[in-house]
Amino acid sequence: MRPTIPARSTLSLAVSAGVVALGVAVNDGFAPSLRTVLALAITAVGLFGIGIVVRDRSLESLRLAAGQFWAGAFVAFLPYGLATSPNSEAAAALGDAFAGPLAFVALEAVAGAGVLCATLVTVLYAFASYGIYPGRPTPEERVLERQRNE
Repeated sequence: MRPTIPARSTLSLAVSAGVVALGVAVNDGFAPSLRTVLALAITAVGLFGIGIVVRDRSLESLRLAAGQFWAGAFVAFLPYGLATSPNSEAAAALGDAFAGPLAFVALEAVAGAGVLCATLVTVLYAFASYGIYPGRPTPEERVLERQRNE
């Protein structure tokens, strides 16, 4: 049976992913500036929100969420890739449709946010597969607690 995700959780994921996309859109590279620091802070807040939403999920649910995030990141990257490096006439026509700076920034923000969110959920899944969950005792602490209780 596939785990269900509450609507509130889905809304929180969408808002957090939007905050990550905003942070990516604000970023102007890694030149030391106040704008870059602000972009990193906004992105960190969004990623923290996603981490809060998915941290209590089961291992199977985290695996499914990671796969869904990577699929979403791939789908989000396709228009960005076509708009930035068209090497066929059809791709060039699509790239011309997204030629405006606002459309380019939006495509870049969505693609970047997709990859960052997918990476975060994958890392949380990798840690959870070894028994390490945020806010819970480590595997070593659980073994020691179990030995004390015996």
